[in-house]
Amino acid sequence: MVGKNEETSIAAMADSITSTSGAPSGTIQAMVVGTSDVVAAPVKTVLRGLDGIDVAAEATDGIDAVSHLRRQPIDVIFIDIGDAKVKLATDLSRLLKVDHDAQVVLVATLTFANVKNAMAGLVAGAAEFVQAPSRHTPHIAEPEFTRQIAELALGLGRARRDKGTRVIAPPPAVHRFEHQPSGEVRQRRPHVPKAIAVASSTGGPQALFALFKDLPRDVTQPIFVTQHMPPGFTTALAEHITRRTGWPCAEGKDGDPVKNGQVYIAPGGFHMIPTRNAGGVKIKIDDGPEENFCKPSAEPMMRGLIEAYGAENILFVVLTGMGSDGKVGAKTVADGGGTVAVQDKDSSIVWGMPGAVAAAGDCHAILPLGDLFKFIAQAAAGK
Repeated sequence: MVGKNEETSIAAMADSITSTSGAPSGTIQAMVVGTSDVVAAPVKTVLRGLDGIDVAAEATDGIDAVSHLRRQPIDVIFIDIGDAKVKLATDLSRLLKVDHDAQVVLVATLTFANVKNAMAGLVAGAAEFVQAPSRHTPHIAEPEFTRQIAELALGLGRARRDKGTRVIAPPPAVHRFEHQPSGEVRQRRPHVPKAIAVASSTGGPQALFALFKDLPRDVTQPIFVTQHMPPGFTTALAEHITRRTGWPCAEGKDGDPVKNGQVYIAPGGFHMIPTRNAGGVKIKIDDGPEENFCKPSAEPMMRGLIEAYGAENILFVVLTGMGSDGKVGAKTVADGGGTVAVQDKDSSIVWGMPGAVAAAGDCHAILPLGDLFKFIAQAAAGK
């Protein structure tokens, strides 16, 4: 069972979907790939307990999943990547060829092999990973697992519906639509920031790879990243960013002195808080409570950055993600004279976090992912 607040949030999301969906059933169509009692069965149990969700297909392996996807509309796909019959690299590639906009969630217990496979899947196009409870990881509570599966099913299902009618690959240009943020974009005062912050969640790993691949290395400010991920994944994420983009990137470690031109990733399961003392700015790793149901959360990072550098000296970028983590920090930065940019709806997997900032009118730019690196480079140079 989920808590009262989570239950209310999930129910409200379901009501929104079922009232706006154009599908004959009025429900989000989900598919679960895998047969294990540890992962696939609990996922199906959660989905079947949700209003607005129909487990429309159950696939034993990737070939079966592709067959289902070719025959019927599927809005969100959950894959048990620990299932022996699942060949993730091949299966994910084939699913994305059938549906370019497929929303895929990877689910598994936490093992070294599953972490490695999940990271490869996130790089290849999966939207999110969820850690399943097991007897070896008692800290992963069933209510939290239920909340994550429910929110992703409803949120990603709605995002897939927003993309329009599915087409069979090879796809034409991706269907696009106009976003309508209710807030206004603020006027920016160009100046050189002292630090850059990035917040991301669902779809974030792909967005981070794309951003750092194009971001010029003459950006010299330290860059602090909070990507919502469980323990064990952020080390691999940092290594992938370095290997794929050339940017020096590592998990933040307690007591690390902050260096210019370095990318710091908040470690999974902890908050990363930059702090200033007589010796300069250092990383503090904090084991405090979740914020916005997230740990790491962008809000503690932003509070630390604002305290260490001043709001006026921060450039804050909010990428794709579910929820509204980072919204408070964005307002503080924008009100304090700093700069805030968000990823636009068209290029986001889920326009939750960036959409919340845009709707509040607390950003200076709403840009496609492919244009954000230019904005960051110019803003970092004081232009």
